[in-house]
Amino acid sequence: MSHSGIFCSLRTLLPFRSLPGLLLLIALAPAQAAPVRLVVQNEAHLAHARALVLAAFEAGGLEVQPDDAPIGNERRVQSLMDSRQIHVSMIPASAERLQLVKEGKLLMIPVPLDRGLLGYRIGLTVNSRRDAMAQVRTSADLKNIIIGQGEGWSDLDIYHHAGIPTHEIKDWTQDVFARQIDAGVMDLYPVGLVETFNYFLDHYRQLYAEVTLEPYLIIRYPWFRFVWVTADLPHVHAVLERGFERLIESGEFLRIWEQHRQAPSEAMLAGRTIIDLANPYYSLEVIPAHWRHLLIRPLQK
Repeated sequence: MSHSGIFCSLRTLLPFRSLPGLLLLIALAPAQAAPVRLVVQNEAHLAHARALVLAAFEAGGLEVQPDDAPIGNERRVQSLMDSRQIHVSMIPASAERLQLVKEGKLLMIPVPLDRGLLGYRIGLTVNSRRDAMAQVRTSADLKNIIIGQGEGWSDLDIYHHAGIPTHEIKDWTQDVFARQIDAGVMDLYPVGLVETFNYFLDHYRQLYAEVTLEPYLIIRYPWFRFVWVTADLPHVHAVLERGFERLIESGEFLRIWEQHRQAPSEAMLAGRTIIDLANPYYSLEVIPAHWRHLLIRPLQK
């Protein structure tokens, strides 16, 4: 029955202005569901990932009011998810997180938010050490230098597995790494290729003018940023999974990604030596086959 029909029927039963009549009209009116409040990871270098997650919620049919999660390294983000202080995050897959998924303690949507480019690591350094890697050609050569990484980054496992010395930087968002390279504490600070060109390089140069790109190397290993949902929210996981399927099928995933990210050109990468490292915990197969077409694979040998 239409609202007008309900209204007319009610007028035959009771005076429209009576309190019971008004209450009945209110009860019969369609309910407006309130947005679901969720704490979602939000950091400057994750603008593309957050935009994709919010679009997936919409495509999946769930209205969400996202609250910003506390900023922290991967280890802290995972700890906050364990305590349900973060509901949705977009951090790289790691041995620990894959084990939590296997145990039913964490839910994963293995959609490659960085389109595979997170595993292409380009080095940040300082002008005075710009040519320090000129003679580095192999993973064996990397064993003679010290790689800097943010404290709690799961990439450390990759370097440790390859026998490459590392140095952890506590406050990786600041210019600590640059000052430590200048001081000889470490030699190179590899970070994600696309996030470097889109965010990190400008960010760090504003803090320390001597920051520059190391021009000789690309370190490459399987490394993917996925979506993670706390285990107590299977309905949220289902909505996101459905939403990503729809975004990918419609082409909206790529349109959103390209609004925030730019694939590297051949000119940007020309002349660099690629050093491949193994990921002992997972490979390309961690991504569902029907989503692998999203991957960008520059510099394939």
